[in-house]
Amino acid sequence: MGVATIVNTPVRLESMKKNTLSLFVVVTILAFIGGCAPTSSLQKLKNTPDSAIIDDAGLVYQKDSVLLDIAQWSDKQNLSQAEVFSAAGQLESSNKVLDNINPENLNNRRFVTFTLLAARNYSAQFKMQLAAEKLDNPRFKSLIGRQGTELKQKILNTQADVAFANGNYYQAIENLIALGRLAKHKSHIRNIHDKIWAVTVRMPYQQLKQKNAKGFVLNGWLDLSANSRLFQTHPDEQSYILSQWRRSWKGHPASKVPPTFFGRSTFWNSNPDQIALLLPLQDDYYTPSQSIIQGFMSAYYQTMNLEGKKSLNLPELRLYDTSNRTISDVYNQAVDDGMEMVIGPLRQSEVKDLILTGDLPLPTLTLNRLENEQATKIENLFQFGLSTLDELKQIADRGWIKGHRNILMIAPENSWGKRSSEFFKQHWTSRGGDLTADVLYPLSVNDFTKLLKKPLHIDLSENRGLAIKRFINSRVNYTARRRQDIDLVVMLGYPLKARQIKPALDFLYASDVPVIASSHIYNGVNQVGLDRDLSGVEFSSMPWTLSGQLPIDLQPDNQLHTAYRHLYALGHDSFLIARNLNNLELSKSLPLFGSTGLLSLKEGAITREQKWAKFERGKAIEIY
Repeated sequence: MGVATIVNTPVRLESMKKNTLSLFVVVTILAFIGGCAPTSSLQKLKNTPDSAIIDDAGLVYQKDSVLLDIAQWSDKQNLSQAEVFSAAGQLESSNKVLDNINPENLNNRRFVTFTLLAARNYSAQFKMQLAAEKLDNPRFKSLIGRQGTELKQKILNTQADVAFANGNYYQAIENLIALGRLAKHKSHIRNIHDKIWAVTVRMPYQQLKQKNAKGFVLNGWLDLSANSRLFQTHPDEQSYILSQWRRSWKGHPASKVPPTFFGRSTFWNSNPDQIALLLPLQDDYYTPSQSIIQGFMSAYYQTMNLEGKKSLNLPELRLYDTSNRTISDVYNQAVDDGMEMVIGPLRQSEVKDLILTGDLPLPTLTLNRLENEQATKIENLFQFGLSTLDELKQIADRGWIKGHRNILMIAPENSWGKRSSEFFKQHWTSRGGDLTADVLYPLSVNDFTKLLKKPLHIDLSENRGLAIKRFINSRVNYTARRRQDIDLVVMLGYPLKARQIKPALDFLYASDVPVIASSHIYNGVNQVGLDRDLSGVEFSSMPWTLSGQLPIDLQPDNQLHTAYRHLYALGHDSFLIARNLNNLELSKSLPLFGSTGLLSLKEGAITREQKWAKFERGKAIEIY
């Protein structure tokens, strides 16, 4: 293969400009076509004087410009390769190629493509903070308005997804509103409006009621969702709510093209007139069952008393005691009595026995859950409960998304703690994380510093200090150090123990390690003095425990144990689900905003997506 000769001969500037493209092609061939040695060619460039370079055709070009063209060509090819990897789902490979690109070498169009691709990759990997940082680039933001409609739509869609995932609901809706203005077809507009609605149904009620300075369209969406939320237990009123809203928001895009949620011909058109509550009312289960009943009746009366509305089709209720009878006997009696829906049973053993009976004649919402594949196949069976396993998955997902990989797990030494610890370990390691250490503490322990020294390797550090003192036979100022490979603490337990564990971690030089706890840590009552030591701890939280989440705050007995207060919320949500069971089946992507979490129906089970909160100066505040 021939190789052009490079010599130092001056030529006219006009010739340089005229033949720049030709030289770039020559240099590209020299450097990148198979059989040639790009390293050798580049070395020749390095050894050439900076003044000028010439090939045997008399082309002249500045050496730095040639190298820049090569770099630009290389970055262009890398960008194309990164797009191919991303389209194939090989996101890590795509990211690695993008990391090798110098954005300054990209023209504006390619820079927009580069930034958007990186953001979409991170978003698909649930690295939402990194995605947000890419989209917040000043150069990228300055170029958005100059793009064509198709690319601008992709940008707005990505911005909306990232903003939503990061809890910036207002921004997500604003991006989608802008996207809607670019849409021409009604079906496309409806899809965008469905996406806006999917954002609003996840927003706390207080946010929906706040007037936003961004204007008419955004505030209209918030008002529609707030009215709909208030009447969640009145699904048959939703169409009426839309018609009333339209009178106040004439000209609003949603007035012309409402979300599909309002377009269904029927909502719940078979509301049960008779509901049976199956609960154990004696001995150890008396208080838990009473808590559930009180929560259920609270939702019932709230629905009855909705201001300015008739309470249509509210069911009659009948209570059945399952304490001393088989669940089959009690269930069959409810069927014989003409009940049209069953809520219960509560005890896990009863749920198991009910599953063994096979298909059920009535829609049945259990108040406990079993990890049982058979249960998903049983007709009319819907499992609901306060499963810690769902919560642990969410804690693991949050820790992983935040970039943590090595965890210290702290849980009580009882059946619940052991089961939870084992489940978390399996879930975490399956993702590639490491359960670096785990501690099961007796419920009787009060001094956690002794218990945590070993897993934090403080004991090893102290022993090294003693060895040093003995070796030099002198006093030495030695400060023990904890192990450095733990980057997250997952803590399970109720407030009393949590308030002892966090100070112990701080004392043992682990105050800089983030701590995530389960919802059991907080019972909805701010106790600033007691919870001040928990400052900085993040925790999974049921919405009812945080102010402003619900249209009407729950009022369980403050004297109840945390677990029983949560059961009150369980009872409250069981009524909400009973009123919307059909809608949950129809709208898989739209959850109910419940007291215990965002409620969705999946494979015959009600799943709960909880909120996130953090202690700051002893107070619990919502975070995202």
